[in-house]
Amino acid sequence: MSVWYVAHGDELLIDVDDYMRPSKSGCPWGEAFFRRRLRDAITAGKLRVREVWLINSSSARHYHAIVRLCAAMQTLPRLIWQLHLGSDLYRGRADLMRFYRGWDSPSLLILPQPIPYFYRPSDAACKCREKHITEQQFQLGAAACPVWRRYRGASPWELFGPSYREPERFVPLPLGKVPLDLIMECQTCRK
Repeated sequence: MSVWYVAHGDELLIDVDDYMRPSKSGCPWGEAFFRRRLRDAITAGKLRVREVWLINSSSARHYHAIVRLCAAMQTLPRLIWQLHLGSDLYRGRADLMRFYRGWDSPSLLILPQPIPYFYRPSDAACKCREKHITEQQFQLGAAACPVWRRYRGASPWELFGPSYREPERFVPLPLGKVPLDLIMECQTCRK
């Protein structure tokens, strides 16, 4: 089973990857970064926070933080705050693009089970037992998970264009104006 939480107007959903990587001070990078930025926002009166939840992700060393605000906030500022508080950059860009394209649920949290003692129920659940790999779901078309199609159903290449799968080789870029042919150069382009 997969449980889906869609960000409500008073919630920030933050995906902190590599949370346990040590920082210069030795404490986990994700915690130090998230906590410092959240503390500074609260102290400056920029965010009024009711409560914070930290939960394990299905990926090792990754966590999710849910910041419940005292009042609802418009979608775009919420998405910006999520990025500022350290949410994964790909997730943040995809959230922003889904918002730009008018999706009702640009920010999501998908978990293998409900959050224990959480203040609200999940928004949806599906019978899928494995992680929803976007490329696989997209290839299934109409047979894809119906909850995935409703809330997530855009592939990365639909949002940003297809990714080049070959390893990137070092192509030194000059300072100043960079010729586009150097940007477009790839490992298989040069013999």
